[in-house]
Amino acid sequence: MRRAALSAALVLFAAVPAAARASDEPVSLTVTAPAGVASGIGFPVHVQVASDPGALGTATAPLRVRVKAAGECGATFDSTLGTVLVDAPLGPSGTAAATAVMHSFGTFTACAFLEQQGDDRLFAFDDSTSFAVTHGCTAFTQRAATQRRRLRHLRSAERRAHGARRAKIARTVAKTRVTLRRVNARRLRACHG
Repeated sequence: MRRAALSAALVLFAAVPAAARASDEPVSLTVTAPAGVASGIGFPVHVQVASDPGALGTATAPLRVRVKAAGECGATFDSTLGTVLVDAPLGPSGTAAATAVMHSFGTFTACAFLEQQGDDRLFAFDDSTSFAVTHGCTAFTQRAATQRRRLRHLRSAERRAHGARRAKIARTVAKTRVTLRRVNARRLRACHG
C-alpha cells in the first residue's frame, strides 16, 4: 500500500511542470519563441512576467524586459554575449514582445532578464527556452516566401487577362498553389521537427 502511494506521489510530482514547482520565486519570466527559426527572417518572441503581490513594488524606476540569444547566459544582460531579441519596457499587462531576427546558425538559449531601468537591478532571470536556427528551415522558409510572391503576381495577372491567356494563367496558379502547399509542409518539418 505504501509503495502504491509513493509511486502515485512520484507520478504526480513528475507531471507537475518545473515552472510550477519553482513557484516559490516572487517574480518569474516565461519566454515563448518557436523551436526552429530561419536565418534572416523575423520570428515572434513573447515574454510574460508573473509576480507575487508587491514583489515589484520596490522598483524605483521603470522595468525593462531584455532577452538575448546566446550559447551560454551570463550573470547580467550586458555580460551575456549574443544577439538582442527583446529590449522593451514592461507593459501594463506584464508582457513584452518583439519580432527578432537571427543571422547565425546553431542552437541558442533565450537569456531573459527583468531589470530596473538605469541601474540594471535584476528582478528576475530565465534561461529555460532554447531554439535552433537551421539551414533547412531557412531554405524552405525562403522558398515558401518566393512561392507566395509568385502566386500574388499570378493572381494579379489572372485578373487582367482574358480568354485563352487567362485559362493558361489559371492552370499556372493551380500548380503554384500545389507547390506552395508542398513547400510549406517541408518548411514545417524543417522548422518544427
